[in-house]
Amino acid sequence: MKLFRKTVLTSVLVALALNAHGAISGNDTLQYEILMNKSMLKELNIRDAFTGTMDITANRLVLISSASQFYLVGWGGLVPFGKPVQGSIDAFAFTHDSVLMVIRKNELCWFDSENRLSMLYRLPDEGMGISRGDRVMYIYNGAGKSDKYALYVIAQGGVYSKLLEMPSPISGVTEMGNSLMFSSGSILFDFDLKTRELKAVTVLPAEKQIKSFAVDKTTGRIYLSAGNAIYALKDEGAVLISDDLSGTLRCFGDGLIVFNPEEKSIIRIIGLENQITSGTNINTVSEIRQTVNVLTNSTVIDLVKNNLSDALIISLIRRTKVDFSMTTDDVINLSGKGVSPAVIMEMRQAMIRQASEIQNR
Repeated sequence: MKLFRKTVLTSVLVALALNAHGAISGNDTLQYEILMNKSMLKELNIRDAFTGTMDITANRLVLISSASQFYLVGWGGLVPFGKPVQGSIDAFAFTHDSVLMVIRKNELCWFDSENRLSMLYRLPDEGMGISRGDRVMYIYNGAGKSDKYALYVIAQGGVYSKLLEMPSPISGVTEMGNSLMFSSGSILFDFDLKTRELKAVTVLPAEKQIKSFAVDKTTGRIYLSAGNAIYALKDEGAVLISDDLSGTLRCFGDGLIVFNPEEKSIIRIIGLENQITSGTNINTVSEIRQTVNVLTNSTVIDLVKNNLSDALIISLIRRTKVDFSMTTDDVINLSGKGVSPAVIMEMRQAMIRQASEIQNR
């Protein structure tokens, strides 16, 4: 069942564009608010192509940008923010005290007293992503072709240090107390800033690359945009929110904002938590499971498909509960899917260790 339907949205685009708090409710409790669409942009004569970055201002407005112009989006419409920028806006984020930081090529910039974009620090690479922490900023390699993609922390004074490297581009970072949650490939990770331990929170099938994720810090709910769909993690699995909507995600009040730069649309979905907890009209997605509790054969195969090193996979196996099947046929299948002998051996040892721990209780 599609919880988000194009046919419904098409019929209400004009109505929602004219309302300050336009929303539509179907037979369920979910509501969709259209903050921006192509029709609105056409009326405003805005033809810019947008970057994929989005943030929320202190005044609770949505900030997006083209390569040279920022825009503020609210329930009353869309307006340019500031003057056109010299150079190309690659990514941006507000600091904890609402200062707008902008990445321009390999420069971290801010707006000076004359409202011009001025360089603060030079970054290790071009086209990096940026995310706000409690007292620091995080930058990361989110594009390009490389064997390794790094995640850095920037402290006051522009001093940055590398936290870790991944084999796939990093598509989002969120600070959660003493840990960082970040996505790379089709995996959502948790990195402990004190112990430097890394664990997999969720492993999606390798073909479902995570575009963006958002965490509702009030409820702890995690939302993922992967492929052409949006999911919410529930218990040890996931539920489908939409199978024809994707983009950059942000939690906003009691809703989820979805920004699709290619479609030039911004949509807010509300009523999600009640819908998820009640299970009403929600499809459970069995192929997506939170792996913080249990690793399986299929999970290990997906880790391999995500090009994680043997050392990292073995480290995850040693720190996580497992439920491997290690029959002869299973081992042949694992080997045929590219799982190395070292990882297969560790899977065997993990099952032995786990069985011994159960017996000794």
